[in-house]
Amino acid sequence: MLRQRALAVLLFSIALLALAASHTFPFLDDLSELAESAIAFLGAACLLTGVWLWLRKPPGRSSHPAGDGGEH
Repeated sequence: MLRQRALAVLLFSIALLALAASHTFPFLDDLSELAESAIAFLGAACLLTGVWLWLRKPPGRSSHPAGDGGEH
């Protein structure tokens, strides 16, 4: 679980850098529209993958509390 969270934080950082790069750095004005779109797509993909990793439950862990047993 710790490895998933660490990877998610790394992906969040990449997404933040891609977002900042696409809006603030002046050298990106020299790039083509395709390159700018690729940077934005990469940032969005990293963000979505990071959220998925952060919220993913480890295998073998049920969604029910330990003592509940799923019955009421």
